[in-house]
Amino acid sequence: MPRFQPIHLEDALKRLGMGNLSHLVGYDRIEAFDSFGQSITETKMVQILLCRHGSQLLSNKEIRVAILDALPDPLLGYIFDGQYDANRQVRNSCKDSVKNIQWSRTGEKPKRVLSIFGLDDNHLPPQPTALESHIKVTPNSTLYNYQRRVKDRLIRFLSKNNRVLLHMPTGSGKTKTSIEGIVDYWRSTADRDGLIIWLAHSQELCEQAFDSLKSIWLERGDSPIDMFRLWGKHSIDEIATSGNGFIVASLQKIHSMKLTSSNEVFAMISGIKTKCRMIVIDEAHKAIAPTYKTSIEFISNVDKTKLVGLTATPGRGFDQAETRDLVEFFDGNKISITDDSGKDVDDPIRFLQDNQYLARVKRKPVLTNIELDLTDSERDFVTNFLDLPPSVLKKLSKDSKRNALILAEIINLHARGKFIIVFALSVEHAHLLTELLLLKKISVRCVDGSTPTKDRSCYLEEYKSGEVNILINYGVLTTGFDAPRTNAVVITRPTGSLVLYSQMLGRGIRGPKMGGNIECELVDLEDNLLGFPRDSQAFTYFDQAWT
Repeated sequence: MPRFQPIHLEDALKRLGMGNLSHLVGYDRIEAFDSFGQSITETKMVQILLCRHGSQLLSNKEIRVAILDALPDPLLGYIFDGQYDANRQVRNSCKDSVKNIQWSRTGEKPKRVLSIFGLDDNHLPPQPTALESHIKVTPNSTLYNYQRRVKDRLIRFLSKNNRVLLHMPTGSGKTKTSIEGIVDYWRSTADRDGLIIWLAHSQELCEQAFDSLKSIWLERGDSPIDMFRLWGKHSIDEIATSGNGFIVASLQKIHSMKLTSSNEVFAMISGIKTKCRMIVIDEAHKAIAPTYKTSIEFISNVDKTKLVGLTATPGRGFDQAETRDLVEFFDGNKISITDDSGKDVDDPIRFLQDNQYLARVKRKPVLTNIELDLTDSERDFVTNFLDLPPSVLKKLSKDSKRNALILAEIINLHARGKFIIVFALSVEHAHLLTELLLLKKISVRCVDGSTPTKDRSCYLEEYKSGEVNILINYGVLTTGFDAPRTNAVVITRPTGSLVLYSQMLGRGIRGPKMGGNIECELVDLEDNLLGFPRDSQAFTYFDQAWT
């Protein structure tokens, strides 16, 4: 390594003297300064040159030659051959060679010049950027062809009709496709002074919808909008009656607000009704349940509110009268998946499986032989909300025989090397199953809504990397979790929610084109719940459509 102290480029310029600096700055420019009464010093001229040329000052041959010409012989010799000797004297031919070096990024001499001034490669000529004649631009978020066709049809329907039912099977991207279409429609409409209300039946589904709407608007939106949570403990804000944007609400919350005795709350929800431009129902078949139907109609503005229903129901297994009511509720307008020629496919699930978007499901029903008679209040809950209340799930989670069946199925899948996601009945149930497996010396991870963010990230990464192959959860993995290894799903909870069931199953049914597998094993516990008929449970529809 040469033993010399780097010279500051500013000092090297000052050494050139007033005459050389004036020439480099330009006499006409100095005259212009004089006409403004500006006195010019060496320091000011150095500042002007540095400002004018920036990192490419040495790329200017005239300036570079002037600076190099002022260097002592030992440094010129070092530039010439890389050898430094404090007592060295060099020939004129050597000096001329140094002053006329080709200034480029590839030669060794320019790099030695930089080392003398303590500069990095950014002071060499920039690398030329080759501008290609043809490039492909891929958005951060894209839709598959079949999703794009559905989205485009949705936009056309919304432009001409007030009500439409969108049907896409589990795992095919129904939520993302519908939001993309709604956002595109909302952006194109002339009157955006209003609200889009997204309705779901559970807090979990509400939060998922809120996150999806926010994410897609950040990608696709063209102006700031307001977003409101209206479920659980969230209450409505004054701005909701004067703002524009999205409200994500639970049907239970809208129902309770409709029945309120508070004049203030009633006035607010009436204001929302006035500004409601569109209602999206996450589980469209629930729209015809008496409790939900009246709530939807209550916040609808007959002349201005469009209604979009989303469903993953295959279209078979419905009671005929119920099917007719659903069709009538959406004015007979239905959008489904089409093939490449734009024709509706007879069997969307088979179409998506044949094209490797979805995995084929091998479902194993596990009969628990549990008979549980629902109380009158629990039956009322089922009637009104088409799903089981938390009290029933709690009873099931404490049944030791049922838990033994669950453990046996998990252990069997584990022994066969499957990557398993288990959906528990509750947080307590998730931890119970985890601890029972740990006692059997089986590596397992558990996540729920209260798991610290750092721990959750660590556990999920361990599962993705294959360090553990069992992941038990409650309430956090139904959407937004990318784990292509997953090829087995265990659903321990009965539900009438097709969306919730779809999202649980959806963790394992991604096909090869979506980074998943050809086949997924589904273990599904079936209980005999008196007051919650088998035909009302979500697995019934999937049994008919997927097998």
